[in-house]
Amino acid sequence: MATLWVRHAPSSAAVARRSVAAAFRKAGFSQDEAFDIALIASELVGNAVRHGLPLPSGHIAIEWTFTEDSYRITVTDGGDAAPRISPREAEPEDTCGRGLMIVAALTADWGVERTSAGTSVWASGPLPQAAPLSQEAHHARDGDGSALQSVG
Repeated sequence: MATLWVRHAPSSAAVARRSVAAAFRKAGFSQDEAFDIALIASELVGNAVRHGLPLPSGHIAIEWTFTEDSYRITVTDGGDAAPRISPREAEPEDTCGRGLMIVAALTADWGVERTSAGTSVWASGPLPQAAPLSQEAHHARDGDGSALQSVG
């Protein structure tokens, strides 16, 4: 398991995308698989920034885990608003509203959990055949160069 803490800011979606892609590539996923999972993470972070609140630390937590046959990405913010359980159809001229449709299309399952800390949105999918079953700790840096906590 690894946790990446990012600021509750729009730029954090890009930080999440780069960090998650690097971690999943390091864990043995192909570039395309890592890109898809990183896209999922960035969509969930974008939604947390847009619709949620920061955790008491001012951050959003991004966690990823592997089991023997699957992975799971969880993004936790400090708000109590949950996304719609069914993604809505965005109109061609809409500038937003496609994030959860992308998450649903790229994952086997996704959902929402409310805890005392806030709201967690998770997405999961199968491990590719070639990915190893273990993961090294991943350390990342925020866009301003400050170290972020990561546990393995």
